[in-house]
Amino acid sequence: MRAHRLSILLAAPVALAVSACGQRAPNSTSFVATLGPQDTVAVEHYTRSGARLTGTSVTAYPRATIRSYQVTFGANGEIDHIHLTSGQPGEDPTTTADLSYSGDSVTVEVHRDTLMQHYAVATDGSRPLPFYEDLFAFWALDLSHEMADTVDSATFQTTAGRQLLPITFQRKSATEADFGFPEWGTGHASFDQNGRLDELDLTQTTSKYKVERVASVNVQERATAWAARPQPGILSPRDTASVQVGAAQVKIDYGRPAMRGRTVFGGIVPFGQVWRLGANAATQLITDRDLTIGGTEVPAGTYSLWAVPQADGWTLIVNRQHGQWGTQYDDAEDFARIPMTVSQLDEPVERFTISMEPDGSDGGTIDMEWARTRASVGFKVR
Repeated sequence: MRAHRLSILLAAPVALAVSACGQRAPNSTSFVATLGPQDTVAVEHYTRSGARLTGTSVTAYPRATIRSYQVTFGANGEIDHIHLTSGQPGEDPTTTADLSYSGDSVTVEVHRDTLMQHYAVATDGSRPLPFYEDLFAFWALDLSHEMADTVDSATFQTTAGRQLLPITFQRKSATEADFGFPEWGTGHASFDQNGRLDELDLTQTTSKYKVERVASVNVQERATAWAARPQPGILSPRDTASVQVGAAQVKIDYGRPAMRGRTVFGGIVPFGQVWRLGANAATQLITDRDLTIGGTEVPAGTYSLWAVPQADGWTLIVNRQHGQWGTQYDDAEDFARIPMTVSQLDEPVERFTISMEPDGSDGGTIDMEWARTRASVGFKVR
């Protein structure tokens, strides 16, 4: 693995036409991000002209948000400054950020409404771009550089708040590569024969969407349309399943992703891998009485719940750690692994649903349903 310097990265990150006088001719690119076959979640258009790259992006969830950025390069090709703004379409920006690069640090100044933050991030002399998973121009700069290099694996850095975030890169072929980091997952990038980014497949990351380069997109028009409709809210709203069994109160707090036309189990939720049982923050089990779940004794308390789905049966994981994000699974904290039975539903369930039904005595059943799959396990109050 190696860390690259952004002066190298920005020397030739994308294929750009060159005019007779030696100056780069303007080069424009558009991207569309979709979650499932029909739900567009973001669009972006940017232009590289000479020593400046400018672009605008609009995202749909949880509400329409438009961002603009301007990247300025010095005479030697190194990045000098980045200016970003963010807000709702048709309104003044509510947030601005400026990143200024020099020596072995980047200085960041953020204005959000009336609040201001000012801090510096130490670097190794490189000039890393900020991490925005849905600003595709930045991915194009980083990944196209790595594809143009001669090594098959590398590590490049981005700024994430006050820290540097290392992104691993692995070439798969002349036009394909994987990239990412453990808490986010692994993305897959495809390029054309000229080294231009064509597609990003982020379905195996926490983002779950796909990105495609298109001929053109009208970002302002899309922003106006999205701002005018009822705002959709977060993609995976939080919910709580609860049941009262005798003197016991049992709750499961979880996020509820939707199918959106996608293949769920064996698709966006791979078989044989630990899944967070929902979305966003880790799913939590809270019980004020000792339980027996599927024959395993679970003392009263708060736990995180995970699962390993398989076509013929699931494994429920009860983990001592709780309150963490749903990518922060630590198997050293596992309390128990419990088999669950799997059955097929006659009709698909669009949004992941956990329910608990009492059986009329001292227990009940925990059911987890999504798409055409139901996974179940019994529980009793001790």
